[in-house]
Amino acid sequence: MLKQLRFWTFSTLTLILSVFISIPTAFATDAAWARLTRGGYTVLLQGGDSSGTLSPTTDTTVDCTQVRTLSDRGHQLAQKLGARFAAKAIRIDKVMASPVCNAQETARLAFSGVSVEIVSALGPLADDEAAKQSQIDQIRAMIAEFKSSGNLVMMTDRANITALTGIIPRPTEAVVVSSPEAGETVHIAGRIIFD
Repeated sequence: MLKQLRFWTFSTLTLILSVFISIPTAFATDAAWARLTRGGYTVLLQGGDSSGTLSPTTDTTVDCTQVRTLSDRGHQLAQKLGARFAAKAIRIDKVMASPVCNAQETARLAFSGVSVEIVSALGPLADDEAAKQSQIDQIRAMIAEFKSSGNLVMMTDRANITALTGIIPRPTEAVVVSSPEAGETVHIAGRIIFD
């Protein structure tokens, strides 16, 4: 009887905690979607899963439109990502992608109605500290320069998102940012969890 009571108590506490943990995430996601409906934001995303397929190459001689680098799961998630933006009627005015093929493929699949601009600064971070800082500064400048009633999507690398925001995003998470406010390097406007 005591064992059953402990199990029931533990199960109840686990359920209550999971509800309280997921509620802020849901509110944060809803708030980020609401901001995107107003426009003027930048959505930072990482390229989809490429495990078990051709390496997500940065070789500039490879025509990324002619190769499939995403796994089946990555392909499905990219399509679902685009469907979520469409279902929420989020206007996307511009899509920029890393030279890495899986980022380009994810961008093309998710946002097929918008041409994808390949931007070298969105590629993997440089090894050299000065070059890395220059790369991050270029991305910040693009975010600050974007002015529109729609939104900008940057399909980049997780390390770039972390360097810009301090956030280590989940594979199925977007970080919504805008021009920096007082004392910020970039303003974090919200996060969207897609799964």
